[in-house]
This record gives sequence, C-alpha cells and structure tokens, in this order.
Amino acid sequence: MAKKKTTPTSTSDLKSTSQKNGATLSDLQSNFDLWYRILVLLYDLSNIAMDRAAEARTLCTTDELYISGPYFTPEESVRIKSTVVSAPTLDEVPEFEALALDANEPAKAKEKPTCEKMTIEEAIKSCLQNFFEKRRASGDARPCGPHDMAPIYREVFGVSKDDLRDEKFLSRLRRLGLGQVGEKTVEGASSSSSRKQKKKGGKKG
Repeated sequence: MAKKKTTPTSTSDLKSTSQKNGATLSDLQSNFDLWYRILVLLYDLSNIAMDRAAEARTLCTTDELYISGPYFTPEESVRIKSTVVSAPTLDEVPEFEALALDANEPAKAKEKPTCEKMTIEEAIKSCLQNFFEKRRASGDARPCGPHDMAPIYREVFGVSKDDLRDEKFLSRLRRLGLGQVGEKTVEGASSSSSRKQKKKGGKKG
C-alpha cells in the first residue's frame, strides 16, 4: 500500500509563499550584475546634478520610477518592482529631517509601521506620497526631482551613501558604465556616434 505524501514542511511553505509574493532583496543582491546596475541607478539619482553621464542615463528611462532601460531589461524591471521589502518610513531617512512637521502634529507621524511587507514599487510610491505630504506641511512647494527621490530609493533598497562611494564600484562605473545593457543605449551610443563623425571627417579629408 502506497504511503500518503506528507504535508509540506514549514520551510517549503515559506519558499512557496516567497515565490508567490515575489523575490526579496537578497535575491536581487545574489545577482551581481543586476545588483550592480541597481547601484548605478541609485548613484545616478544621487549625483544627477554633478555627473553628466548620470543625467544622460536617467533621461533615457521610460518609467516614472526610473526602473527601466537603459538600466534594466523589461523582465528585470518587472522583477525589481515586484521584489518584496519591509515597508520603509521617511523617519528613517536623515535627509527629511528638514521637513519636520509642527510640534503640535500628532505623535502618530513618528510612529514606525509594523513589519508590513510590500513590493518595491509600492514602497517607493508610498514614500513619495508621504514625502509630498511632509513637504506641503513644511510649506515647501518645490517640484520633486531625481535628487529628492534618491534618499527614498536608498532606504527602500537598503543601500547607504558609503556603498555608492565605494572605490571598486566607482572604478567599475567609470570603466564600464552600465555594462552590456547600458553601453548599447547610452555610453555605447555616444561613443559610436563620435566614431561615425570621425569617419565622415576622414572621408572629407
């Protein structure tokens, strides 16, 4: 008589649930090439005002959250957006201390959420909404730009400023840009166009 199959263990259940709910940050970090390009995106958002290459890459994006080409393929963009993270709070981001609400504001503004889980897309949009609310309360009506979004992205992805200042990372960025994905669309496009101009100039000579 055949034995009945045992019910899945708790570990199996967790894996199954994890797969249904999307990947985790650890999954993204285990893909070194993908994680590198995520770091490039965060670097670009943080340095767009000082780095022309960073500005050029962000201008080539087609997604409202910048999670698209030239940084990622369509499949990678979907994977990143659906990755599950703990719900962040702007109170954890030092850059937003300047947007502190009035002292009479209810204490709930400083309360940290429970261990709620949400996708990266949901987390970023949630933080941006809270960011606008805090800015309106502080009387700051400036439009939001990539530089304003950078602290939110660093918090959501669990990346520090020091991570983006790491010399190994910066050396690779200077040497390779985005790599295969980015070189063909941004750095590679500019270099190939300059080669064409040189060839045209050579023919004229």
